[in-house]
Amino acid sequence: TLGTCVRLKQWYQRRVRGLNLSRIGESGWEQYNVSLIDEIYRYNYDMLDARFKNRNKHIANVCARNNVQDSKIHNLFYFRTLKIAWCPSFKAGSTTWKQYFVHRFVDPNMAKPILDVLSRFKIKHAYGKWPETDRTRYTAEERDTTRFTIVRHPIVRIISFWKNAQDCTEMIATSLHRNIILKREVTKSKKAQYTAEFEAYYNWCKLRLAHQTTASRPTGSPDNPYLNPPAITFPELVERMASQYNGHWAPVSDWCELCSNKLDYVAKLEGEPWELWYLVDMLGLWDDRTEFLSHKNSATGRVSTERELEDFTKQLNSKQRNFLNKFFRYDNMMFGYREI
Repeated sequence: TLGTCVRLKQWYQRRVRGLNLSRIGESGWEQYNVSLIDEIYRYNYDMLDARFKNRNKHIANVCARNNVQDSKIHNLFYFRTLKIAWCPSFKAGSTTWKQYFVHRFVDPNMAKPILDVLSRFKIKHAYGKWPETDRTRYTAEERDTTRFTIVRHPIVRIISFWKNAQDCTEMIATSLHRNIILKREVTKSKKAQYTAEFEAYYNWCKLRLAHQTTASRPTGSPDNPYLNPPAITFPELVERMASQYNGHWAPVSDWCELCSNKLDYVAKLEGEPWELWYLVDMLGLWDDRTEFLSHKNSATGRVSTERELEDFTKQLNSKQRNFLNKFFRYDNMMFGYREI
């Protein structure tokens, strides 16, 4: 009947509006099940496809206008059977992708693998699309390879790295944090005492991580700068960034050599799951798509977001903020992130 047709048309219009990302927004997806995410993705495929293509054009324009120089840092990992080359951008979902590739190609049971486990998949001197340089120790990339990376607001990446530095695990894993802490200003007459108290805490961390002690954290002087706090502060991390290059905070434009390597797909972590769904679809990993969803910060149990930017940047002085804006200049330009 006519009434039935009208009701069906109204239902369809409501349904379409409910699938259009420009209407429902791209956040709040955690409430959806995978089937609904799939349906919304399929409905918005053309929009996402255009977004990725426009992003690539914009990146190319930034490269051309600014004459971005090659950093001569090579971080592409090539997986021949998948015809995929991946550049890991740290603190932008790289742990999830690293574990996926390690479990698929190295050891399915390996827990918390480091990136070095994938060293045999790394491309040497990955200039251009298909470089013709010596690859004696590295794999060769074929001409139908798809290159990709995932990016994230650079300051949010730094916040995420800082969060991981707040417990014993990161303190022991690298000397970086210990060295930063021991550069704090202390009263000369108490330096030996404060250092001894910090070393006691440091050794307790070691034993605790090795499950060799059940003792409580050792006490120290309440005015000991090395223990107040016993982890690096956010401003201290930014100061170290100015003097030391590290992949965990390197600009993606530099780390992945975007102007030279000409990646096929650059996804934004903030676009999860819609950009992620598009990416795994293009990479031929559709059946594994749920393995890449929403892995939280390992130290805090929650994802760092742009909403935290103001709280953290308030801790910085103008010199530190200017440094970060300059350091991440090309990332901000290429990916549309705002300066602080």
